[in-house]
Amino acid sequence: MAQTSQQILDKLKISGPLPTPKGVALQVIELTRREEVTNHDLVQLIGVDPALSQRVVKAANALLGHVSRPVVTIHDAVTVLGMRALRQLVLGIALVADYRHGPCANFDYPGFWQHSLLTALCVRRLALRANLMAAEEVFMLGLLGQIGRLVLATAQTEAFSDLLEQHEPEQRLFELEQAQFGFNHAEVSAAMLAEMNFPLLFQALVRDYRVPQTSKTEPGSREWQLLRSLHLAGLLADLSPAPAPERAAAVTAVRRAAAELAIEESELLELAAACMEEAREWSALLGMGSPSLPDLTSLFTAPEVLEEASEPPSFVQSPHDYKMRVLVVEDDRAMRALMAQWLNAAGHRVNVAENGVEALNLAELHRPQVVITDWRMPQMDGIALCRELRRLPAQRNTYLIMITVETIPDKLVEAFEAGTDDYLTKPLTPKLFFARLRAAQRVVQLQEELAFDREQMVRFSNELSIANKRLQQQALTDALTDLPNRRFAMERLEQEWALTQRGERALSCMMLDIDHFKKINDTFGHQLGDEALKQVADALRKTARAQDVVCRYGGEEFLVICPDTGATAAYQAAERMRVSVESLRMLAPDGRHMPLTLSIGVAEKGEGIADMNALINRADDSLYAAKTQGRNRTVLNS
Repeated sequence: MAQTSQQILDKLKISGPLPTPKGVALQVIELTRREEVTNHDLVQLIGVDPALSQRVVKAANALLGHVSRPVVTIHDAVTVLGMRALRQLVLGIALVADYRHGPCANFDYPGFWQHSLLTALCVRRLALRANLMAAEEVFMLGLLGQIGRLVLATAQTEAFSDLLEQHEPEQRLFELEQAQFGFNHAEVSAAMLAEMNFPLLFQALVRDYRVPQTSKTEPGSREWQLLRSLHLAGLLADLSPAPAPERAAAVTAVRRAAAELAIEESELLELAAACMEEAREWSALLGMGSPSLPDLTSLFTAPEVLEEASEPPSFVQSPHDYKMRVLVVEDDRAMRALMAQWLNAAGHRVNVAENGVEALNLAELHRPQVVITDWRMPQMDGIALCRELRRLPAQRNTYLIMITVETIPDKLVEAFEAGTDDYLTKPLTPKLFFARLRAAQRVVQLQEELAFDREQMVRFSNELSIANKRLQQQALTDALTDLPNRRFAMERLEQEWALTQRGERALSCMMLDIDHFKKINDTFGHQLGDEALKQVADALRKTARAQDVVCRYGGEEFLVICPDTGATAAYQAAERMRVSVESLRMLAPDGRHMPLTLSIGVAEKGEGIADMNALINRADDSLYAAKTQGRNRTVLNS
């Protein structure tokens, strides 16, 4: 069970003294705890210690450099800062002065205060940037944010020194401290701030800021921004003592933390450089000596160390969520890497681009379903990119999300008019980022389902068309001979008759009958009879002219339609067919030759033939005449 702040301090007090200010500084702390204390009382007390007074005035001027009139006296300082801020400032100055050295062998006292000072200066600038808190208060939060380390070095000197000798990273050190003492130095820091009457918010921040992922603060809230700002400030301070081989990874951590606060690399570099410059002034003011500061420019131009994507929080994505092709367009590499890391961890297929020009090329190549783009970018900004994507037919349905710091309605209207579907404001938080992404998922998934349904409908329509054609063909085709059937023959003859009516074109037709076909069936069987029908049909098909239409009329009868053909030509075509069939050599199973011959009647449209039925009847009469005349012959217009 977690221990309370008082329990932690009581346990530590048994082991040894806690770091507390001495002399006038201690009296100031005690004085400000009284309800009836006045500014005049505080000014008089601080004035007793000229060295402390001088440092307080200088520190107040450094903290309030933006005021028009400089702080000259302690009275000015308490008036401008307020009693609580002045009390905190006195406390910090006193602790730095009194605990520059100590008995803990492996505890770097000067390095500790240099790290604390850099953290304080960085978080102060970050707080001013986002207007999160009064600069003087957040400065003290950064300065005393790791006071728990100093407490353990003071009260648990040997045990803490042994732990530090192992040179473990912060998270691992927490675990070792928990096992050794029952609490870690972050909890001790929170307990000390409670003892010093710091606000509850400050106590929570110092407990969580080194491992912000464990905090339960609402993403995007003021508390969350303060926590993340303090975390980034601590990472910037880490750059100073970090060994050279570890600095690339440390810079990567800084970039990622800055991206979460929507601080681009150029701004981050300016902020860090300004803090490093301030550190020299403050080190002299607090008597800390010259700080050892890294060359930030060379650090930030080093290649980024890629980190493995961690699993997203449980509220971010479900394993069953629809996975998409996402293109991230962002000129700041840390912000770009952060979004890519989130998306990859959620299982999406991600491509990244540094500007709109590169994004257009990648969009053509990878066909993203969602494009997440920053507004302000070199070469082509997000607005121009949206317009270009909307002009491309292949990208008109792409879901576009604009990332911006703009909240002015007219600016947002401009983004929507350019074609964006949604927007996100910086700084980004995973919870809101994935909430907006889920909205995109619903739209994209619906579009994909509609596209799939359209494809299915087209496929079904094509299959139905093919099936209809097949059925139509089957309905108009004789199954045995594969020739057009009687129904087809009548429809085609009707068409040809209509054409002759309009254009005075010639038209003839033939009726063909296999001679003695009943005898073939009776003698050799119906199976051989069917084979005879097939061979005759094949012979007719091969012998017919290109324009002739050969149909099976029924039984052993065939009808041949001869468009644009007069009687003489039709007669000649009929004779070729008759001879072709006569020449067939079909053998019965017993080896006997089975003769096949045709009787053919030919008729031409002419006088006395009023319609197509009359034409067929005339051809049928000619066929009858051919049979009565001895079969295996052709008769014309009998």
